[in-house]
Amino acid sequence: MWSDWKAADEAGDAGSAAAFASELLQLTPKSYFSWFQAGLLSKAFGNWPESSARNVQALELFTPKDADEFNGANPAAWNLGIASTALGDWATARQAWVAYGLERFGGEAGPIDVDCGMAPVRLNPDRPSLPHQVLYAAGTTEVVWCWRRSPAHAVIASVPLPESGHRFRDTVLHDGEPKDTRRLDEQEVSVFDELGRLEESGVPTWQAQVIGASADDIQALSDLLEQRGLGLDEWSGIRLMCSKCSYGEPENGHNHIPATSDAKRLGLAGHESDLGEAMETWLASRHGIDVHSLDLLW
Repeated sequence: MWSDWKAADEAGDAGSAAAFASELLQLTPKSYFSWFQAGLLSKAFGNWPESSARNVQALELFTPKDADEFNGANPAAWNLGIASTALGDWATARQAWVAYGLERFGGEAGPIDVDCGMAPVRLNPDRPSLPHQVLYAAGTTEVVWCWRRSPAHAVIASVPLPESGHRFRDTVLHDGEPKDTRRLDEQEVSVFDELGRLEESGVPTWQAQVIGASADDIQALSDLLEQRGLGLDEWSGIRLMCSKCSYGEPENGHNHIPATSDAKRLGLAGHESDLGEAMETWLASRHGIDVHSLDLLW
């Protein structure tokens, strides 16, 4: 049955793979391996209730022998954490993270909202990680910085390009498998792929063309906006990368260098009155800077 399932994977036959997974569970109801693999398939489909239920069973069947195979960690616990986070089942999510060995998430109740540092997340990933994976797609692929609030969800701290279909402060579900790295404060930080959007912020996205501003000027504006809960990204410095480079697989002699210009293209996030007031405060102490335009994008 397992061989038939793997053959269905290789053939890209999702329907047969799902049928074989169900049959395998009936044949081997006491097998951790069967429940874990079936839960992984449900994760690929984005069927979070089914993935949660199957990983709960796998968690109960986990043995010391299974632990030896996975170097002491229980991957079913991690996938249960993802599935229960997607469902907003915070009690189960906490149990899952503790079962994986992340004790800091236990001992409390309610939604998980812990400062887990900054992490880059690939919105709308263009490569599957699992056979038959249904990729979340709200727009074009873009890697953005996020405030990570648990092992499986984060809040977007960047101002994404409108083509991504995401906004500043959207809450996203993300996978736990690192997919390349980005640099933060001279350190390499893992990139995680988005699995879905949990909450839309509704914060408007704007674009400004600014002339005569130095890097220090832009940093001062960024600090001012951050103090007010608003967002800024310098879009003129974005590197538009192909898929291979984004995943850390560049070809020899291949690079993506942003075009240089006297004008800086800024992505801003916030409501018009708040942004207007902040921009006036910023410009009041600076001379020779011209905000050529401030346009609402969406």
